[in-house]
Amino acid sequence: MALPKQRSFLSKALAIVALLGTSLIALLSLAGNGGSHHWRLDLTAHFKLQYLVVSLGAFVCFWLWRSCRWQRWLIGLSVFCIVLNGVEVVPWYVPPSIIAPSSAITLRVLHSNVLVRNRDYDSVTALVREVKPDLAVFQEVNARWLEALEAIRDVLPYTYAEPRSAGFGNVIYSALPLQQPSVQFLGQLKYASLATQVSKGGQTLSLLTAHPPPPIRQELFRWRNQLLAAIVPYVRSQTAPVMVIGDLNITMWSPYYKRLEAASGLQNSRVGFGILPSWSPRSWLPWLAIPIDHCLVSPELVVLKTQLGRKVGSDHLPLIVDIAMP
Repeated sequence: MALPKQRSFLSKALAIVALLGTSLIALLSLAGNGGSHHWRLDLTAHFKLQYLVVSLGAFVCFWLWRSCRWQRWLIGLSVFCIVLNGVEVVPWYVPPSIIAPSSAITLRVLHSNVLVRNRDYDSVTALVREVKPDLAVFQEVNARWLEALEAIRDVLPYTYAEPRSAGFGNVIYSALPLQQPSVQFLGQLKYASLATQVSKGGQTLSLLTAHPPPPIRQELFRWRNQLLAAIVPYVRSQTAPVMVIGDLNITMWSPYYKRLEAASGLQNSRVGFGILPSWSPRSWLPWLAIPIDHCLVSPELVVLKTQLGRKVGSDHLPLIVDIAMP
Protein backbone atom coordinates (compact mmCIF):
# COMPACT_ATOMS: atom_id res chain seq x y z
CA MET A 1 0.00 0.00 0.00
CA ALA A 2 2.99 2.32 0.46
CA LEU A 3 4.11 2.21 -3.16
CA PRO A 4 1.39 4.47 -4.60
CA LYS A 5 2.06 7.05 -1.89
CA GLN A 6 5.80 6.90 -2.56
CA ARG A 7 5.21 7.33 -6.29
CA SER A 8 2.85 10.23 -5.64
CA PHE A 9 5.41 11.89 -3.38
CA LEU A 10 8.21 11.35 -5.92
CA SER A 11 6.06 12.72 -8.74
CA LYS A 12 5.17 15.79 -6.71
CA ALA A 13 8.82 16.34 -5.74
CA LEU A 14 9.93 16.10 -9.38
CA ALA A 15 7.20 18.53 -10.40
CA ILE A 16 8.35 21.03 -7.76
CA VAL A 17 11.97 20.70 -8.93
CA ALA A 18 10.86 21.16 -12.55
CA LEU A 19 8.82 24.23 -11.62
CA LEU A 20 11.66 25.79 -9.65
CA GLY A 21 14.21 25.04 -12.38
CA THR A 22 12.09 26.50 -15.15
CA SER A 23 11.26 29.52 -13.00
CA LEU A 24 14.99 30.05 -12.46
CA ILE A 25 15.57 30.03 -16.25
CA ALA A 26 12.80 32.60 -16.62
CA LEU A 27 14.30 34.82 -13.92
CA LEU A 28 17.80 34.59 -15.42
CA SER A 29 16.38 35.36 -18.87
CA LEU A 30 14.78 38.51 -17.50
CA ALA A 31 17.61 39.54 -15.18
CA GLY A 32 19.92 40.57 -18.01
CA ASN A 33 17.58 43.44 -18.83
CA GLY A 34 18.69 45.02 -15.55
CA GLY A 35 22.36 44.91 -16.49
CA SER A 36 22.49 48.71 -16.49
CA HIS A 37 21.95 48.66 -12.73
CA HIS A 38 24.50 46.07 -11.59
CA TRP A 39 27.39 44.16 -13.11
CA ARG A 40 26.13 40.82 -11.79
CA LEU A 41 22.82 41.28 -13.57
CA ASP A 42 24.71 42.11 -16.78
CA LEU A 43 26.53 38.78 -16.53
CA THR A 44 23.22 36.90 -16.71
CA ALA A 45 22.48 38.45 -20.13
CA HIS A 46 25.23 36.54 -21.91
CA PHE A 47 23.71 33.05 -21.91
CA LYS A 48 20.58 33.49 -24.03
CA LEU A 49 21.51 30.56 -26.28
CA GLN A 50 21.93 28.26 -23.27
CA TYR A 51 18.63 29.43 -21.77
CA LEU A 52 16.90 28.72 -25.07
CA VAL A 53 18.34 25.21 -25.38
CA VAL A 54 17.38 24.34 -21.79
CA SER A 55 13.87 25.76 -22.33
CA LEU A 56 13.38 23.68 -25.46
CA GLY A 57 14.53 20.56 -23.64
CA ALA A 58 12.18 21.33 -20.75
CA PHE A 59 9.26 21.83 -23.13
CA VAL A 60 9.80 18.40 -24.70
CA CYS A 61 10.05 16.73 -21.28
CA PHE A 62 6.94 18.45 -19.95
CA TRP A 63 4.97 17.62 -23.11
CA LEU A 64 5.77 13.92 -22.64
CA TRP A 65 5.09 13.98 -18.89
CA ARG A 66 1.42 13.11 -19.13
CA SER A 67 1.05 11.99 -15.51
CA CYS A 68 2.05 15.37 -14.05
CA ARG A 69 -0.95 17.31 -12.75
CA TRP A 70 1.01 20.55 -13.27
CA GLN A 71 1.81 19.71 -16.90
CA ARG A 72 -0.12 22.62 -18.37
CA TRP A 73 1.60 25.14 -16.09
CA LEU A 74 5.05 23.70 -16.76
CA ILE A 75 4.48 23.71 -20.52
CA GLY A 76 3.27 27.30 -20.37
CA LEU A 77 6.31 28.42 -18.38
CA SER A 78 8.72 26.65 -20.73
CA VAL A 79 7.01 28.25 -23.76
CA PHE A 80 7.39 31.64 -22.05
CA CYS A 81 11.14 30.99 -21.69
CA ILE A 82 11.41 29.82 -25.30
CA VAL A 83 9.76 32.98 -26.60
CA LEU A 84 11.75 35.21 -24.23
CA ASN A 85 15.08 33.86 -25.46
CA GLY A 86 14.08 32.88 -28.99
CA VAL A 87 13.43 36.51 -29.98
CA GLU A 88 17.03 37.27 -28.95
CA VAL A 89 18.64 34.29 -30.69
CA VAL A 90 16.70 33.38 -33.84
CA PRO A 91 17.14 36.73 -35.70
CA TRP A 92 20.90 36.17 -35.85
CA TYR A 93 20.25 33.25 -38.21
CA VAL A 94 18.12 35.27 -40.66
CA PRO A 95 20.31 36.35 -43.60
CA PRO A 96 20.13 39.98 -44.74
CA SER A 97 18.87 40.72 -48.23
CA ILE A 98 21.82 42.96 -49.21
CA ILE A 99 23.95 41.59 -52.05
CA ALA A 100 27.33 43.06 -52.94
CA PRO A 101 27.83 44.13 -56.56
CA SER A 102 30.29 42.07 -58.58
CA SER A 103 32.58 45.10 -58.87
CA ALA A 104 32.93 45.47 -55.08
CA ILE A 105 36.37 45.32 -53.47
CA THR A 106 36.63 42.38 -51.05
CA LEU A 107 38.65 42.25 -47.87
CA ARG A 108 39.28 39.36 -45.48
CA VAL A 109 40.02 40.09 -41.81
CA LEU A 110 41.22 37.61 -39.21
CA HIS A 111 40.92 38.31 -35.49
CA SER A 112 42.34 36.15 -32.73
CA ASN A 113 42.71 36.64 -29.00
CA VAL A 114 45.71 34.35 -28.73
CA LEU A 115 45.74 34.18 -24.89
CA VAL A 116 48.90 35.61 -23.42
CA ARG A 117 49.99 32.37 -21.72
CA ASN A 118 49.39 30.30 -24.86
CA ARG A 119 52.60 28.95 -26.40
CA ASP A 120 51.13 27.30 -29.48
CA TYR A 121 52.66 29.87 -31.81
CA ASP A 122 52.79 27.50 -34.78
CA SER A 123 49.02 26.96 -34.79
CA VAL A 124 48.42 30.70 -35.08
CA THR A 125 50.96 31.25 -37.85
CA ALA A 126 49.65 28.18 -39.72
CA LEU A 127 46.11 29.55 -39.48
CA VAL A 128 47.22 32.83 -41.04
CA ARG A 129 48.69 30.96 -44.00
CA GLU A 130 45.53 28.88 -44.39
CA VAL A 131 43.09 31.79 -44.13
CA LYS A 132 45.16 34.24 -46.22
CA PRO A 133 43.72 37.42 -44.70
CA ASP A 134 44.36 40.94 -45.91
CA LEU A 135 44.39 42.03 -42.26
CA ALA A 136 45.11 40.05 -39.11
CA VAL A 137 44.44 41.44 -35.64
CA PHE A 138 45.84 39.73 -32.56
CA GLN A 139 45.09 40.48 -28.93
CA GLU A 140 46.70 39.51 -25.62
CA VAL A 141 50.11 39.62 -27.25
CA ASN A 142 53.38 40.21 -25.43
CA ALA A 143 57.03 40.33 -26.49
CA ARG A 144 57.16 36.55 -27.03
CA TRP A 145 54.10 36.64 -29.26
CA LEU A 146 55.49 39.53 -31.30
CA GLU A 147 58.68 37.57 -31.83
CA ALA A 148 56.74 34.46 -32.90
CA LEU A 149 54.48 36.42 -35.24
CA GLU A 150 57.49 37.68 -37.18
CA ALA A 151 57.05 34.41 -39.11
CA ILE A 152 54.03 35.88 -40.95
CA ARG A 153 55.77 39.05 -42.08
CA ASP A 154 56.41 37.50 -45.50
CA VAL A 155 52.65 37.48 -46.21
CA LEU A 156 51.58 40.39 -43.97
CA PRO A 157 54.56 42.76 -44.09
CA TYR A 158 52.96 45.86 -42.56
CA THR A 159 52.49 45.89 -38.81
CA TYR A 160 51.68 48.14 -35.87
CA ALA A 161 51.93 46.90 -32.31
CA GLU A 162 51.10 48.03 -28.80
CA PRO A 163 52.24 45.24 -26.46
CA ARG A 164 51.30 45.57 -22.80
CA SER A 165 52.93 43.74 -19.91
CA ALA A 166 49.48 43.07 -18.41
CA GLY A 167 48.71 40.77 -21.33
CA PHE A 168 46.30 43.12 -23.12
CA GLY A 169 48.62 44.02 -25.98
CA ASN A 170 47.25 44.51 -29.50
CA VAL A 171 48.92 44.14 -32.88
CA ILE A 172 47.76 44.56 -36.47
CA TYR A 173 49.39 42.77 -39.42
CA SER A 174 48.43 43.75 -42.94
CA ALA A 175 49.10 42.94 -46.56
CA LEU A 176 48.21 46.59 -47.26
CA PRO A 177 50.08 49.68 -46.06
CA LEU A 178 48.76 50.99 -42.73
CA GLN A 179 47.81 54.65 -42.88
CA GLN A 180 48.23 56.81 -39.77
CA PRO A 181 48.25 53.98 -37.22
CA SER A 182 47.79 55.19 -33.66
CA VAL A 183 47.16 54.11 -30.09
CA GLN A 184 43.80 55.24 -28.69
CA PHE A 185 42.78 55.28 -25.03
CA LEU A 186 39.02 55.37 -25.38
CA GLY A 187 37.09 56.58 -22.36
CA GLN A 188 39.78 55.54 -19.86
CA LEU A 189 43.56 55.45 -19.55
CA LYS A 190 44.38 51.79 -18.87
CA TYR A 191 43.29 49.70 -21.86
CA ALA A 192 44.67 50.75 -25.24
CA SER A 193 43.07 50.32 -28.64
CA LEU A 194 44.69 50.55 -32.08
CA ALA A 195 43.32 52.58 -34.98
CA THR A 196 44.45 52.75 -38.58
CA GLN A 197 43.22 52.98 -42.16
CA VAL A 198 43.86 50.71 -45.14
CA SER A 199 43.06 51.23 -48.81
CA LYS A 200 42.38 48.63 -51.48
CA GLY A 201 41.18 49.18 -55.01
CA GLY A 202 40.54 52.84 -54.33
CA GLN A 203 38.34 52.09 -51.29
CA THR A 204 39.40 53.07 -47.76
CA LEU A 205 38.49 51.36 -44.50
CA SER A 206 38.93 52.76 -40.98
CA LEU A 207 39.88 49.96 -38.60
CA LEU A 208 39.70 50.04 -34.81
CA THR A 209 40.63 47.10 -32.62
CA ALA A 210 39.58 47.28 -28.98
CA HIS A 211 39.89 44.94 -26.01
CA PRO A 212 38.10 46.20 -22.90
CA PRO A 213 38.55 44.29 -19.63
CA PRO A 214 36.27 41.43 -18.57
CA PRO A 215 33.45 42.77 -16.37
CA ILE A 216 34.08 40.43 -13.45
CA ARG A 217 34.00 43.14 -10.79
CA GLN A 218 32.51 46.61 -10.47
CA GLU A 219 35.61 48.59 -11.46
CA LEU A 220 36.32 46.48 -14.55
CA PHE A 221 32.63 46.64 -15.47
CA ARG A 222 32.82 50.43 -15.38
CA TRP A 223 36.02 50.56 -17.47
CA ARG A 224 34.57 48.19 -20.07
CA ASN A 225 31.46 50.32 -20.42
CA GLN A 226 33.47 53.54 -20.65
CA LEU A 227 35.58 52.10 -23.47
CA LEU A 228 32.54 50.82 -25.37
CA ALA A 229 30.77 54.17 -25.02
CA ALA A 230 33.86 56.01 -26.32
CA ILE A 231 33.82 53.94 -29.53
CA VAL A 232 30.75 55.91 -30.62
CA PRO A 233 32.44 59.33 -31.03
CA TYR A 234 35.40 57.62 -32.72
CA VAL A 235 33.08 56.06 -35.29
CA ARG A 236 31.25 59.34 -35.87
CA SER A 237 34.55 61.15 -36.47
CA GLN A 238 35.52 58.91 -39.38
CA THR A 239 34.85 59.82 -43.00
CA ALA A 240 35.56 56.32 -44.34
CA PRO A 241 33.49 53.19 -43.55
CA VAL A 242 34.45 51.72 -40.18
CA MET A 243 35.22 48.27 -38.85
CA VAL A 244 35.52 47.72 -35.09
CA ILE A 245 36.91 44.31 -34.27
CA GLY A 246 38.09 42.67 -31.08
CA ASP A 247 37.37 40.76 -27.93
CA LEU A 248 34.84 43.23 -26.52
CA ASN A 249 34.06 41.09 -23.45
CA ILE A 250 30.33 41.49 -24.01
CA THR A 251 27.60 39.63 -25.90
CA MET A 252 24.93 41.02 -28.17
CA TRP A 253 22.31 40.73 -25.41
CA SER A 254 23.85 43.13 -22.91
CA PRO A 255 22.15 46.54 -22.72
CA TYR A 256 25.60 48.14 -23.09
CA TYR A 257 26.19 46.33 -26.37
CA LYS A 258 22.77 47.36 -27.64
CA ARG A 259 23.55 50.98 -26.80
CA LEU A 260 26.83 50.74 -28.71
CA GLU A 261 25.11 49.42 -31.83
CA ALA A 262 22.25 51.92 -31.67
CA ALA A 263 24.44 54.97 -31.05
CA SER A 264 27.23 54.11 -33.51
CA GLY A 265 25.07 52.82 -36.36
CA LEU A 266 27.39 49.82 -36.73
CA GLN A 267 26.10 46.34 -37.48
CA ASN A 268 27.42 43.04 -36.20
CA SER A 269 28.92 40.87 -38.92
CA ARG A 270 27.25 37.83 -37.30
CA VAL A 271 23.84 38.81 -38.70
CA GLY A 272 22.69 35.92 -40.88
CA PHE A 273 25.56 33.65 -39.84
CA GLY A 274 24.41 32.66 -36.36
CA ILE A 275 25.51 33.15 -32.77
CA LEU A 276 29.03 31.72 -33.31
CA PRO A 277 30.09 31.37 -29.64
CA SER A 278 33.77 32.27 -29.56
CA TRP A 279 34.83 31.96 -25.91
CA SER A 280 34.35 29.31 -23.24
CA PRO A 281 35.47 29.59 -19.59
CA ARG A 282 36.96 26.09 -19.86
CA SER A 283 37.83 23.94 -22.86
CA TRP A 284 35.85 21.08 -21.31
CA LEU A 285 32.75 23.30 -21.02
CA PRO A 286 31.98 24.02 -24.69
CA TRP A 287 28.25 24.19 -23.93
CA LEU A 288 28.92 27.37 -21.90
CA ALA A 289 30.60 29.16 -24.82
CA ILE A 290 29.38 32.70 -25.53
CA PRO A 291 29.96 35.20 -28.38
CA ILE A 292 32.23 37.97 -27.05
CA ASP A 293 34.57 38.42 -30.05
CA HIS A 294 32.92 40.81 -32.48
CA CYS A 295 33.30 42.54 -35.81
CA LEU A 296 31.07 45.61 -36.18
CA VAL A 297 30.88 47.34 -39.54
CA SER A 298 29.35 50.44 -41.09
CA PRO A 299 26.08 49.75 -42.95
CA GLU A 300 27.64 50.60 -46.32
CA LEU A 301 29.95 47.58 -45.97
CA VAL A 302 28.51 44.23 -47.05
CA VAL A 303 29.42 41.20 -44.96
CA LEU A 304 29.95 38.25 -47.28
CA LYS A 305 30.72 35.71 -44.57
CA THR A 306 31.53 35.47 -40.88
CA GLN A 307 32.88 32.26 -39.42
CA LEU A 308 34.94 30.91 -36.56
CA GLY A 309 38.38 29.46 -37.13
CA ARG A 310 39.80 26.31 -35.60
CA LYS A 311 41.34 26.11 -32.13
CA VAL A 312 44.81 27.64 -31.80
CA GLY A 313 45.54 26.90 -28.13
CA SER A 314 43.59 29.88 -26.81
CA ASP A 315 40.35 30.03 -24.85
CA HIS A 316 38.99 32.05 -27.80
CA LEU A 317 38.26 30.81 -31.30
CA PRO A 318 39.47 33.06 -34.15
CA LEU A 319 36.94 35.17 -36.02
CA ILE A 320 37.18 35.37 -39.81
CA VAL A 321 35.18 38.02 -41.67
CA ASP A 322 34.89 38.65 -45.40
CA ILE A 323 33.50 42.04 -46.40
CA ALA A 324 32.81 43.86 -49.64
CA MET A 325 33.40 47.58 -50.08
CA PRO A 326 30.98 48.71 -52.86
